[in-house]
Amino acid sequence: MVKRLLVEPTEEYLRKHYSNVQTLSDFLELFSMDVATWEDDFMGDVIHGMYQASISGTGATNFAIEAGTVNGIARLTSGTTDDGRSDFSLGLHFRGDQNCVMACRFQLSAVTTVKLEVGFTDVISGTDAGAVNVLTTPSFTATDCAVWCIDTDLDANYRGASVANGVAATNVAPGIGPVAATYETLIVALLGNTAADPDLCEAYYLRANADGAITYRSSPQLLACRPTVLLTPWVFLQSRAVSASRNCDIDYLRVWQRRTATL
Repeated sequence: MVKRLLVEPTEEYLRKHYSNVQTLSDFLELFSMDVATWEDDFMGDVIHGMYQASISGTGATNFAIEAGTVNGIARLTSGTTDDGRSDFSLGLHFRGDQNCVMACRFQLSAVTTVKLEVGFTDVISGTDAGAVNVLTTPSFTATDCAVWCIDTDLDANYRGASVANGVAATNVAPGIGPVAATYETLIVALLGNTAADPDLCEAYYLRANADGAITYRSSPQLLACRPTVLLTPWVFLQSRAVSASRNCDIDYLRVWQRRTATL
């Protein structure tokens, strides 16, 4: 099993552990050549060409940088069609057996009549209209994924939802949800080839508040994605009613994993 990477590289973590050599080493390891990293603060005029993006429905707009915003943000707008959507991904470059981690800081304009997914899925943007099909059951459009998901067709709380080769894991249900127009960070981490099941991953779900303090850490979700399936970081926004256009403003995205599965 690959050595686990740090999944919460925050100021809070540094303040708690700065005197501990091992934990400080874990933090600094993220800046080594042995870790593959994508990071974006969405500054500038145009979105980087590495991203894939798609939309559907009246008034939906593609992932784009909002000019003149502090720190830089990129906005998804779902539009006014019921089930209208806007989403983006990178390429299929990440794997659970390399301990891939995704952190996304964002805010929703409203937390009613909306669906949001943040995490990893197995196809690029423009392929699936959401990785999760029905959050309640759950059932999936994706064959392999692990995402934080809120769908107000169910309620206003997040679930950690995952599927491996079409077989759904039990949802993580912490009973927490977003607050409108308030930034937070959602983190999804995959750890493959575990003792619990060498053929599947464990998924971990974390949440940080607007100041970066971790407010929730899940227990491992067993029987998550297959460890060698190629995955992409993914953010998906969908309206859940007519004339209920929603914005998702993304302030920061970071994705990292070990460069090999043997480190």
